[in-house]
Amino acid sequence: MAIATEDEARTRLSELKEIQAAKRRLDELKAELEWRKKNWAIRYYAIKQDGTTKGPHKGQNAFHRSKARIREVDGGNRSGKSTALCNEVVAHALGYRPWLKEDDPDYKVNVRIPSKGLLVGESFGEQVKKVLIPKLLGDAENGVPGAIPTQELLRTKCNPQGVITEIVLKNGSNIHLQSYDQAVPLFESSDHDYAAFDEPPPRPIWVAIQRGLTDRRGRSWLAMTPLSEPWIYDEIRTLPDMELFNFDIQDNLGYGLTQEGIDNFSASLTDDEKEARLRGRFYHLSGLVYKAYGAVHRVSRAKIWPKGMPPAHWPIWMHVDTHPRTPHHAVYMAVSPDSRKFICGELKNGDPNNRIDPFCEALKVYEKTVFNRDIEGFIRLMEPGAQTPNPVQDGISIWDAFAGKGFLCKPGSKNRDAGILLMQDALKHDPEAGVYPMIYVMDDLPGVDRELTHYVWEEWAQKAAQGRTEKQVPRDANDHYVEGIHRILLDSPYYDDVSREDEQEAASTIRSGNSVAGY
Repeated sequence: MAIATEDEARTRLSELKEIQAAKRRLDELKAELEWRKKNWAIRYYAIKQDGTTKGPHKGQNAFHRSKARIREVDGGNRSGKSTALCNEVVAHALGYRPWLKEDDPDYKVNVRIPSKGLLVGESFGEQVKKVLIPKLLGDAENGVPGAIPTQELLRTKCNPQGVITEIVLKNGSNIHLQSYDQAVPLFESSDHDYAAFDEPPPRPIWVAIQRGLTDRRGRSWLAMTPLSEPWIYDEIRTLPDMELFNFDIQDNLGYGLTQEGIDNFSASLTDDEKEARLRGRFYHLSGLVYKAYGAVHRVSRAKIWPKGMPPAHWPIWMHVDTHPRTPHHAVYMAVSPDSRKFICGELKNGDPNNRIDPFCEALKVYEKTVFNRDIEGFIRLMEPGAQTPNPVQDGISIWDAFAGKGFLCKPGSKNRDAGILLMQDALKHDPEAGVYPMIYVMDDLPGVDRELTHYVWEEWAQKAAQGRTEKQVPRDANDHYVEGIHRILLDSPYYDDVSREDEQEAASTIRSGNSVAGY
């Protein structure tokens, strides 16, 4: 073997030193990276199992970048909703989002620093102590880092039970922690820049916290698997400065979840539970009778009819749902020449005593204003029980009272099951199969829309909890307009191909008998 020259030896020695220095530098960088992952974990938000950093999943990213004052995340279990919530809390405490580049337009958070925030969970013993605190400060026993950078933490404060109730950062920002099992007055004594709710809050607590956000124009975020508090569906989603996000459990695949784990979890759930726990759909609506009903069925009156009302040659059915105590309800359906149905009117009795005479006068005004038709221009149906005589009014029935005001109605069918099947069939929408809806709802009918989105099967939740999925009887609620729609469909509404001269006569003709009869 040839002996290296002195110059070659020096070169090799120099190269060896460079390699050793590079190795030391690499070890230093690895150690620094490990330190950062433990102490600045929020910079490495959502590291996938293969070690690559992809950042927040698409739903989380959209949530963080939203400018809405109220943001709601409906997510299945393990969909990443609580992680997104806690990281947004930390970003508002720091004043910036560490996982974004500094030149990103959403890197800086539009909040004054020091900020004052509130994070609320279901209970101190479970949700706050076992879920939220570890996400913020880490879980030392399991080697899991927290979202708050360790160098930014100043101190924490605990309650008598040893649960952390306040976190203070070195920049002066503080994060208060409370739970839904506390008394409502405890939420009314302070103002905040933001409030974050992990899981659905009870309404009184939500209202109390909103008062505390008023002075600072504070923001609210909800992250929840929607299993309870159905008031949120009706009240929060209708607020003007609100944005809704839906996280599916599949969105978190690879971020600590495997397909096998998702499949095993899914196998333990009923069909209704899957809607909430996997896909983030409100559990109280998982038993909807009309699950197919959605945006495709809501249409603009002006876009369908240039004059804002059905053409004079379109027949219009109407149904009156009568009650001795609760308000009478009327619903209207027009039929087009191609047999499509358009639910185009609704009216509830506004008389405080539910008297028939004022309601009939209101119906006349409504029909003339909305449809430009006189009293004879409709095919009218009524709640079949309305023909029962009233013994305290000389045997006069509700039907008689309406007829005395010119509203001649025939009794609608009581075959509710058949009406439901007709409605479900009319709502079908499958463009790939060439199937399009045969029934539509004008988008200015909030009463009809609410009933269709809240009409559920009776006791479905209890049956689902027992592993049973049969659903036979709809709940007797949210059905005043819906029952009228059923009865109109059971009357087989159709378009009369008549001449203009015969239209008035055809419209005033009351057809006898229902197409679908019986109980």
